[in-house]
Amino acid sequence: MPVFFFDVCARGRLEADEAGLELANAEAAYLEACAAIPGLTAELLRAGDEPRGCAFVVANEAGRILFGVPFHESQGGPSP
Repeated sequence: MPVFFFDVCARGRLEADEAGLELANAEAAYLEACAAIPGLTAELLRAGDEPRGCAFVVANEAGRILFGVPFHESQGGPSP
């Protein structure tokens, strides 16, 4: 199975995912990113950080960026 990496882009910095996850395909990677966003958003808010503008940058094993998933995407639309 392919490995996907879920780097987090926040406040102009990229926090690299060193481990990655084995998933069936890019669609499964997208769904995994969307499922993780609410928990990360809650963590950021508890820490006093602003999740607006944060996003996952999903890459494959070769390091090629496949797509980005803004944190607001899992909430059904852009933040006001």
